[in-house]
Amino acid sequence: MTLTQTRTTAALLAALTILAAVGGAFAVGAAAAVPDARITVGEVGTSPSDPTVGERTALNVTVSNSGGSEAAANVTEIRVLDADGEVLDSVSGVGALSAGDSLDATLWTAFDEPGAKRLTVEAVANQSTSGEFVTVSRETVIEVRPTQVALDLRTRALDPEDLRSDDGSESAAGDLGVGGIQGIFGGGGGLDTGDGSGEGDSPPVADSPVEVTVVNTGTTTADRVSLRAVGTAVDGDERTVSVGPFVVEDVAPGEERRVIVDLGPLDRRSEVTVTAAFRADTDQLNDRGADRTAAATVTYPVREAAPTVTDATVRETADGVVVDANLGNAGSGEMTGAVVSVGDAPGVEPTPAGGEYFVGTLGASDFVGFDLSTRVNASVADEIPIRVAYTERGVRYTETLTVAAPEPDDDGDGGGALGRIDVGGVGVTGAVASGLALVGLAGAVGVAVRTGRIGGSTGRRRDGSAP
Repeated sequence: MTLTQTRTTAALLAALTILAAVGGAFAVGAAAAVPDARITVGEVGTSPSDPTVGERTALNVTVSNSGGSEAAANVTEIRVLDADGEVLDSVSGVGALSAGDSLDATLWTAFDEPGAKRLTVEAVANQSTSGEFVTVSRETVIEVRPTQVALDLRTRALDPEDLRSDDGSESAAGDLGVGGIQGIFGGGGGLDTGDGSGEGDSPPVADSPVEVTVVNTGTTTADRVSLRAVGTAVDGDERTVSVGPFVVEDVAPGEERRVIVDLGPLDRRSEVTVTAAFRADTDQLNDRGADRTAAATVTYPVREAAPTVTDATVRETADGVVVDANLGNAGSGEMTGAVVSVGDAPGVEPTPAGGEYFVGTLGASDFVGFDLSTRVNASVADEIPIRVAYTERGVRYTETLTVAAPEPDDDGDGGGALGRIDVGGVGVTGAVASGLALVGLAGAVGVAVRTGRIGGSTGRRRDGSAP
């Protein structure tokens, strides 16, 4: 019994000794596995920082050899792998690293779908002391956005004077870096195309300038951007205007380009559509052409004058009906060559002696008195149309306003003041007609008979009486 226990104890001691020896061997082996070159991969940067689907993306990698390393290392390869372990890109023969040194490398990839993408960057180095290879890795997650290709066009009609400085000697857009204007293109003479090819120091000339702002509201660059403008007269005239195409610089996401497009000489008010043709940089992958478009419409020129008829008195005379009123300019632009006349309507016929009245020039907030004679069939006509023709910015406009016609006289007592419209009368008792036409350039500019300020009781009529 005692002998058996002694033998058992001896066997256990022998087993423990063997295990201790094996454990010591593993410890020695583990210590020997520590590499002499301590290679690390730093944080991975991406360019762009927020890539989109299909966009070529750079991975900027830094590999370092710790200052405490006992050996130099030769970095033989750096590679990037996707979540499935597939190599997306790699560079070889990167360079040698002494202790404390680092080097940079760039890897490239693209993504087919949006979302979070987990990538692994590996660096392989050959130790100078043992010749053994060391592989280190670092994971990174990149958020990929969906591709959105979008341009927004904003248009604003300008007056040629808007391009001049206060002293009128130079164009404010002549220095295209001022005010964010990158170019001025179009039909006028001497225009600067934005490429520095203009001759001399003379300011750009623009007949009908339109400011166009191109804004990239998408997530990818719009390149090969070109602008074209096409317009049609709003009065039904078949004449059109067409200028372009003009090439604009590429527009990155979130950026904008402001240019001036000159429509050339216009003698008709026109609806002008400005179209930008472009393509996204991602289209280069499939050879897609510049078939993407964005458009905006602007009316040129924009009217700033606003004719109105106020203080209208309609009275019957032996020869017909006389409309005695004021023509006012409620807008901010100047009206030149203004002429008022009786328009066509059922039951209304201008008399040969007083069917038209030449007013002349009306500045902003000015008014001038006028009187017109006409024959009115009160049983047919409820309103008398007042036709106002004037020129603004070289374009001739015709607008029809109305005043109330005399009411039928049941007791046969004609004469006297039969109707009166207060200040701002058109649109109060009468209605503003919708007819608006463009009839060509003004033939002459006249002088107002008497001007004043629109403002209710402060205005005075031609005969000096209070309104």
